[in-house]
Amino acid sequence: MTPTWPTRMDHDTAAYWEGLRESKLVLCRCNACETWIHPPRACCPSCWSDDIGHDSPSGEATLYSYVIQPVAPKQPPVVVGWAELAEQEELFVVATIEGMPLDNVRIGAKLSLEFREEGGTNLPVFSAGDEK
Repeated sequence: MTPTWPTRMDHDTAAYWEGLRESKLVLCRCNACETWIHPPRACCPSCWSDDIGHDSPSGEATLYSYVIQPVAPKQPPVVVGWAELAEQEELFVVATIEGMPLDNVRIGAKLSLEFREEGGTNLPVFSAGDEK
């Protein structure tokens, strides 16, 4: 199957989409103050520097918020969550959350990053981790 890629890939988003091709999450990171930046943009929201690089976070996250999204008749709904990455407060990736029964979805749950192929594109998903 031919991969589907965004209709608007530009200088700011190219590293993100290229990373997904290799099943890697690649986010913008300010070279001046080391602030992580997502969604991608050309200027750091913390120090206003335009010296933006790219890096991959650890993939560890916490469930910050979520919605239970109906999909289609006779298909179970999915959990779509705001995963707050461990690297920085308020650094979110919105993605499907797997491995959590719908009646047990809980804010603060530990998550780990994985990738799933969908329509020829690798997409980030988060799996519920074991609570210790």
